[in-house]
Amino acid sequence: MAPAAEEEELPPADAQQPPPSRIRWILRKLWWLHSGFALSFGVGVMLFARSGLKYADKVMVALLGSWLLMFIAFRFIVGPTNRREDEKLIRKGIRVATNYIIKQFYQQMFFFLTPLYASSATWSLASLNWWIAPVLLVCAVISTLDLVFDNFIMERRLLASAMYGLAMFGVLNVMLPLAGGFDHLSGLAIAAIATPTSVALLSFSVKQVLSPQGALLTVTLTAALFGAVWFGRAVIPPAPLAMPETSVGHGPATNPYECLPPSKHVMRAHQLDKLRCGSLLREPGGVKEPIVHVWTLDGREIDRLVPTRVPCDGKDPVFVSYVTPGRIPRDPTGAWVCTTLTDGGQLVGLRKFKVIAADAPPPEGAPGAPAAGNGSGSGGVGSGSASGGVGSGSGSGSAGTGGVRGGSGSAGTGRAGR
Repeated sequence: MAPAAEEEELPPADAQQPPPSRIRWILRKLWWLHSGFALSFGVGVMLFARSGLKYADKVMVALLGSWLLMFIAFRFIVGPTNRREDEKLIRKGIRVATNYIIKQFYQQMFFFLTPLYASSATWSLASLNWWIAPVLLVCAVISTLDLVFDNFIMERRLLASAMYGLAMFGVLNVMLPLAGGFDHLSGLAIAAIATPTSVALLSFSVKQVLSPQGALLTVTLTAALFGAVWFGRAVIPPAPLAMPETSVGHGPATNPYECLPPSKHVMRAHQLDKLRCGSLLREPGGVKEPIVHVWTLDGREIDRLVPTRVPCDGKDPVFVSYVTPGRIPRDPTGAWVCTTLTDGGQLVGLRKFKVIAADAPPPEGAPGAPAAGNGSGSGGVGSGSASGGVGSGSGSGSAGTGGVRGGSGSAGTGRAGR
């Protein structure tokens, strides 16, 4: 047999492609530098959102307008289905400019929403409503990474629509109470109903959405999201409502100017007269709905009350409730929690404290307590958590310490509906 002809060796795939030009390499590096600038600008937006809440309603309306423009642009200009092989330079320039504007809208929304949800969240292991703030922050950072956003996110319609849906849900959930005067539960329900339809129209053509299969799928997803937020509303913070301070106290209120009770972390079982909880709430435009205090002992509900708004100096209202004496159990020792909720059942914040037996030795670190074996105290026993921060730690540090002074008046208590 004749020897087989030797196969011609082909150069590697990388060798067949010319190396990128120096100008292209420089532009790519500059684009990464722009990502760093965009991230720095987003941090500035977050700081503004923290300190400029009095303008939040106007900013949210502007963000809603930005969202509408972004929807139109993504639906008809930027998306991958709108791209043509023989695209002219003018159309390509319009696409690049529109894509850049969309990224700025994403950054505005996510960076502005992150601190609003973070301040409304209850950062405690006893709470689950803090999850949305890290998710928004991740989306905000991704929106500043131009090469990732352009080449990965925007080229995948469903992924881009998911980010868009999260942004829209977050904007509506904040804007409706802030600018529309809705209570937080109504705003949450409207946001859940509006989001699936908008995402469907962004991801598919109108004909597909209005077809029997598309309409059924859209209605099913809307019902599923509505049911999820309705039954899971306790894990969604009522942004932008926040509780920067909360405290519990006991005994007669000897100071007629008291607003928040003196902060206590440990109480004795025979000293629970006038057991009370105070919540300092902050929301642009005022609190939109009634507030509820739920008192629990070792996870068991003891009392559910509508706190009274106490007249205090300052723009942020204070709500105080007193536990009904007959509802304090015969053995009240254990871990107590005063939980602040909206009337719709969304968690605003909580305050933990401990009740010990009347003859129990003082906790370590308390006045009169024996020193620890190594000669150092171990800090406070109880811990408190207000929305926007974790209040546990050594010594007496806890969220909600320090009363607000000013204005006189005693706090009464109403019974909340069960």
